[in-house]
Amino acid sequence: MKRIAVIALVSYLGFALEFLLYNFWGPWGKPELLILVVIFFNLYLGIRFSIITAVFCGTFKDTSGVAPFGTYILVYIAGSYVTTLVRRYLYQPGSRFSRAMVTFFVVTGCFIVQAILVLMSDTHSYSSNMNHEVRLPELLLYILVPQLLTTMIAATFVFERLKSISVFFALKS
Repeated sequence: MKRIAVIALVSYLGFALEFLLYNFWGPWGKPELLILVVIFFNLYLGIRFSIITAVFCGTFKDTSGVAPFGTYILVYIAGSYVTTLVRRYLYQPGSRFSRAMVTFFVVTGCFIVQAILVLMSDTHSYSSNMNHEVRLPELLLYILVPQLLTTMIAATFVFERLKSISVFFALKS
């Protein structure tokens, strides 16, 4: 129960910090802190607690956004499973390059899931704007590149801070 309380608290703090960074620097200066929280708890505590983290993070993000409720829950749960796959086949514990590689694959995977959901909602939604055109090069340049750069820059720092929080609360038994 203590782990779940700490996960909820860390998820909320990650959400609040992401919100503040977005309002301070805009979309180009905001790392995807909630994805990093999901990745960390997957690497540190395993898939079960990562899914719980994904539900908390997705719920916080869904309640503040304009996307249909459950979109970010699905995106973060998909990120949790991508983390598990990368952890199983590519991850080397203790390696910074390995953590950066996990971050790269998970952010890219979450972006793909989110893009698919946006494209599906444009064609199957009552409120869709059929005149709205999605251009893939602009989507990659203006959304994926800033997300990847800022998240990968922040990843090592965030993982170290989350590790110190986990040690402080003695989450790993």
